[in-house]
Parts: sequence; structure tokens; C-alpha cells
Amino acid sequence: MDKKEILEKNKRKNRNSLDEREQRVYSSSFGMGAIVVGVLCLLFSVYRALHRQFFYEYVMIITAYLSTTFFYQFKNIRRPIYLIAAIGTGLGALFCGGMFLWVYGV
Repeated sequence: MDKKEILEKNKRKNRNSLDEREQRVYSSSFGMGAIVVGVLCLLFSVYRALHRQFFYEYVMIITAYLSTTFFYQFKNIRRPIYLIAAIGTGLGALFCGGMFLWVYGV
């Protein structure tokens, strides 16, 4: 096989897959979405705190997101700091979830 045949075969094989640029845009879109969710949770938490209300559910959303992200990073990169961060934020999410259930009597 010459170079052209290999490239054409690879192109046909990967017709439905994302190229490198598309993968980068796809990945960064999740980061942008996470920033928006984080800012909204922060704004709602501040609003509820100013009105002397509980805001455990918003903190739980953020800590659960962070925990999932850190576990995924640990799984793929294998740095212990990601595991420590995942466990810490996971415990925070569980605590806030428990407090939410306890306060609202669900």
C-alpha cells in the first residue's frame, strides 16, 4: 500500500468520528457548560443565603460535578492528588445531600 491508499482507507474508516479540532471543541464545550452551571449555582446560593434560607442543593451539585471530574482525571492520569480531591469533594456532596434531605424532611 502506498501513502495515498492508507490515508484514503483511514479517511473512510473514520468518516463518522471527530477530527482533532472537533474533539477539542467538543471537550471545551463541557468546560464552558460547567462554568455556567457553577456561576448559576453560586448566584442561587448567594440569593438563598441572603434570604436566610438553606442552599445545600446548589453546593451538592457543584461538589458532585467536581468529584466526578476528579475521579475521571484520576482514572486516566493516575495522579494521587486527583483521587484525594475526588474523595474530598465526594464527601462534601454526600454531606450536602444528607443535609438537604434532613432539612427538608424528604
